[in-house]
Amino acid sequence: MNAIVFTFFIFLVMMKISLQKVEIPPGGIHLALTAMLNGQSVRMVLDTGASRSVLDIDHFQELYPEANLKEELSDSAGVGASGLASYTSWVDSFFIEGFEVKDYELALMDLSHVKESYNQLGEETIYGVIGGDILERYEAIIDYSDLSLTLLD
Repeated sequence: MNAIVFTFFIFLVMMKISLQKVEIPPGGIHLALTAMLNGQSVRMVLDTGASRSVLDIDHFQELYPEANLKEELSDSAGVGASGLASYTSWVDSFFIEGFEVKDYELALMDLSHVKESYNQLGEETIYGVIGGDILERYEAIIDYSDLSLTLLD
């Protein structure tokens, strides 16, 4: 009897992304990273407590002026505020450093309070949040010892 051997190769992309530590007085920290949306750098905060990734709606409309927005039926809470009107829009892809996030429905809301908070700290403007949806989808590993985020695709 002849045995047939099948060999399967699974190619996974694993990328280690640098994070920047932002000191939040008194005694707190946030982890930030840079994403690329429509060819533009966008600074975002990594937030394991956020259920979805969110981008400031005004900034999104600057980056994608022709995009279709879909209004969400319920207001959003989180990112330091509640009762905010929220929208979504599909993007073909965007990049977190060199890691491509494909076919993604991005949540959008007014993040002016977040931008203002960072400006008051003298920090670079934050335009969004990378939340649990992306972290779960790409099996994220956050390493505080070397300030990195590893994503697996």
